Amino acid sequence: MATVSPERYRVSPECSHEEFLAVARVYARAVADEHDLSVPVNRLDWEVSTRAKRRAGAVRYRDDRPQTVVLTWGYFERAGWAAMAATIRHELIHVHLIEETNDPSHGDRFRELAGRLDTHVHCERFTDPEWWVVCVDCGAQLARYRESKLVTDPDEYRCGDCGGQFRVERADET
Repeated sequence: MATVSPERYRVSPECSHEEFLAVARVYARAVADEHDLSVPVNRLDWEVSTRAKRRAGAVRYRDDRPQTVVLTWGYFERAGWAAMAATIRHELIHVHLIEETNDPSHGDRFRELAGRLDTHVHCERFTDPEWWVVCVDCGAQLARYRESKLVTDPDEYRCGDCGGQFRVERADET
């Protein structure tokens, strides 16, 4: 369980992106130090995404090395600092596991560390999708935020759960 209090590092969405990233870095260093994570916080680039709609954060890496931690501003605005601090811990686990085992997945080691660092394995939806792709047989629903091939050509795809066909509904029409 984390003892570095995210509350101590709290910032509000009224801050600038630069201020937000400065606090995120300092908080990340404290968490990495507390949990002995092999995370080169100062060597990583830290960025804000104002476009992401379905992820709260991400780690970009090249040649099996973490390069950049990206944090989603919209998630911070909607969910607040405590949720973003959990996302920072989540991304630190990814960096640690990439550094240690070249494993960017949400597998067993990730889940174990997520429990230790008191963070989520997957982020909650924080933006409404533009479309819902719905299986006509089993009713499975897939949220889509961009006009992908699945949205434009649903007849070319089948449901992974039951093999059924899909139909597409605009989210504002459901």
